Amino acid sequence: MSEKKLFQGLAHIGIKTIDMDQAVAFYSEVLGFELIERIKPGDVELVFMKHGETVVELIEINDQRKFGDGVVNHLALGVKDIFQAVAWLKDHHVECIDEEPREMEGGRYNFFFRGPSGEKLELFQG
Repeated sequence: MSEKKLFQGLAHIGIKTIDMDQAVAFYSEVLGFELIERIKPGDVELVFMKHGETVVELIEINDQRKFGDGVVNHLALGVKDIFQAVAWLKDHHVECIDEEPREMEGGRYNFFFRGPSGEKLELFQG
């Protein structure tokens, strides 16, 4: 069987979270994700949220620790108007890593910020 038929792309992206209610509110109210499912199959709660074709799985962590950037360094969200999106984040008191959007080659822009559990997120306008 060829790789092309075996693997069908990403099913979801797992993100660790310290406070599940705060994370669900952030991803829905600030970033516009919709709740798909909230389950507790064992000791930890899992929440699946969707925006377009992108699904994130929020994974509850019980030990209240902060996380550094891991092997997967960040999750990038596409935007049409990065300046408007950055203003939205600042209006919602989101922790911003960058001061302003950074222009890249070809008229593209990016901007890094943090989610409620310290996860690194990026806005990308291509």
